[in-house]
Amino acid sequence: MCKRLDAPWDDMTASHIRAALYFDQGAYLEAFDAQKEVVQSFQRSMPSLTRWCLPILYVINNDLRNIALKADEDSTLTGQRKKLEEAANIISKSFTYCITDRGVMSKSKKHGTYRMIGILFRIYFKLKQRNLCKNILRALKAAEMPPLQSFPKSDRVTFRFYLGKLYFLEEDYPKAENELSLAFRECTKASQRNKELILEILLPIRLMHGVVPKPEALARFPRLEQLYGPLTAAMKRGNVREFDECLVTSEQELIRQGTYLAVEKAQSIAMRQLFRKVFIILDSNTRIPIALFKKALDFVGMDVGVEECEWMLATMIYKGYIKGYLSHEKSFLVLSKADPFPAINSSSV
Repeated sequence: MCKRLDAPWDDMTASHIRAALYFDQGAYLEAFDAQKEVVQSFQRSMPSLTRWCLPILYVINNDLRNIALKADEDSTLTGQRKKLEEAANIISKSFTYCITDRGVMSKSKKHGTYRMIGILFRIYFKLKQRNLCKNILRALKAAEMPPLQSFPKSDRVTFRFYLGKLYFLEEDYPKAENELSLAFRECTKASQRNKELILEILLPIRLMHGVVPKPEALARFPRLEQLYGPLTAAMKRGNVREFDECLVTSEQELIRQGTYLAVEKAQSIAMRQLFRKVFIILDSNTRIPIALFKKALDFVGMDVGVEECEWMLATMIYKGYIKGYLSHEKSFLVLSKADPFPAINSSSV
């Protein structure tokens, strides 16, 4: 005589088998509904479960996300993510069960909080609903949580990556750089693809600050080397026109990554390098005619007038790349005697 499984395992097992069969048949909408039942059956029992249940929670929620992606691809409503949105609502309840657990910390489901955040953040970014990430962060701030360092490294890296990406999109570059740098350092050498994803955002931030990766460091990531190698070379040489041409060549890929505008800002670094060369050629003279900077721009193929050149110099001064002031009446740049071109950091990522 067969013994019937206890709840929730009876309903979960039946729904899991249905989900697997539907998925194998390519019936992704039906597979989604079955997998949804798996997750919801498990959620109903979560208040009485402890930390041991987390590996199951991770698998069934991530499976729901993956099946939702397939269901939306299979949907006739092109471009809509209805099932993924529904999955996000269901998975957010799993997150809530984790973060609100009041049990003894050693057995608490709070240890699954960051894994569930990682799943939700992936969905929110896919749906372009990044504002929902803020709700998660507010809940995290209000909860009594163990320190982030006590969570598995994979959870920390995922969390820092998405948090850094969020800061990047908000143009809070110092915070973005901090989170992404920590994520990169903790990411294992074996996770080459993950390191590359982090660098897709970290490199543009550092280029804006004049931090250029060493060629041998960039060579470890061939796709990024192909994308950023010519750009960084043009920056170092101060060849503004070459930088702009490389930017045009890489435009589509940078737009896809969402980093085009950030990389475009690094043009100022290339221009600063060019103007510094004028300063060096003139034996570090601190009074330089604006016309000579125009000649330098002409030399690299940029056809600009004196007024536009003066505007470029004023921008360099405003951004802190040049220390000095412009004498408009005499058409001179008067440089500071102390460190007129503040050093640009050059280090490996």
